Amino acid sequence: MSRSPATPDAARPEHPTPYRFLADYRSLLDVPGFWRMAVIGMTSKLAASMTGLSLLLLVSGPRSYGTAGLAVSCSALGQGLSAPLRGRLVDRLPIRPVLLGCLAAHLAATIAVILAVRNAAGTVLVCSLAAAVGASAPPVAVMMRSVWHSVTTGTTLRTAMALDASMTGAALIIGPVLAGWLGLSLSPLLPYAAITTLTVTGVILVVVNSSAVVVPPAAAGHLRGLWASPALRRLLAAEALFVTAVTALDVVLPIHARQENAAGLAGLYLGGLAVGSVVGSFALGTATNRLSPGLALPVLLGVFALGCAALAVAAGLSPTAVLLVCPVAGLVIGSLFALLRTTGGDLAPAGQVTETMSWLSTVDLAGGAAGAAVFAHLADAEGSRTALVLVPVVAATAAVAGRRVRTHPCR
Repeated sequence: MSRSPATPDAARPEHPTPYRFLADYRSLLDVPGFWRMAVIGMTSKLAASMTGLSLLLLVSGPRSYGTAGLAVSCSALGQGLSAPLRGRLVDRLPIRPVLLGCLAAHLAATIAVILAVRNAAGTVLVCSLAAAVGASAPPVAVMMRSVWHSVTTGTTLRTAMALDASMTGAALIIGPVLAGWLGLSLSPLLPYAAITTLTVTGVILVVVNSSAVVVPPAAAGHLRGLWASPALRRLLAAEALFVTAVTALDVVLPIHARQENAAGLAGLYLGGLAVGSVVGSFALGTATNRLSPGLALPVLLGVFALGCAALAVAAGLSPTAVLLVCPVAGLVIGSLFALLRTTGGDLAPAGQVTETMSWLSTVDLAGGAAGAAVFAHLADAEGSRTALVLVPVVAATAAVAGRRVRTHPCR
């Protein structure tokens, strides 16, 4: 049968299907200013990933680990509560005064908390200053997600968010290792020198290149604009449940290792999850393009729930079985973070993309706090195996919430 004239060679796909993955990343590399934006994003993520452990090492030197943990919690609380406000400022005002103002307050609060710890100040003061450090952090990382959303379209947007998730995962591995080495081997102050250098560098790169990487301020929107959208509310619920499940794994797996007399595997468990997440977000980041926007989120959340269930089954076998399943269970974590942020950008009201991304970050912190508190208690009271059985239940609930999220097609 001869080929119909209606299907000329020009209508064939430009890239064969087997090379679509590489083509997606090549298209992203062609976005103007790609390397500049990637460097800014990685710099900001690396600084943020070092903050918690650096504060823990600083405060725990002269004080108890309980006090140090409280200070870290206050810092995270300050960051989470203020994130939507800082995101709203980025959306509404010129970026230079916002970032430079945050930077000045952040540096002042950092110096103040260091001096307070060194001078044996009271716990209330130390924790208050720690909260100020978190509340004043320049919102460069979350801002870059909205920048990716504004300079990319369709497939390149999903690929950019997959890359962003990969960089986040890499930072969460490299940052704590670097902070721990500097703080334990050399001085508790050196991690702060590194954090300050990275933070200042990120802000300067944005300010100097503001015309290339910053979206112009939008007209003020209604304060309830974000919460008026049922789809966005469902997305935030799915995000909270997903992060709760991820944090539960981070907490329960080390407890399981100790309860099974395999404490040496605790770090390897978490490392396996992290490696699976980084590899998966890079390799699977463009696979969601083959799914409709309404299916991608519940499908990936369902796959994550199955991975959590596999971990629960492996926990009944042996610690080695758990170790082998960890990379598989973590395979879609990074892709889900990327997809949730892509969907959040699609659902964001006009001129409120950064604020929407900030709310997602706040929900991350809330879900993380709930997951750590609830599942640590369950693992201690009922055993780690019981706790692991409940993690896929939370993940499946997130999939149900994500099933009802509907977005308009990517631009």
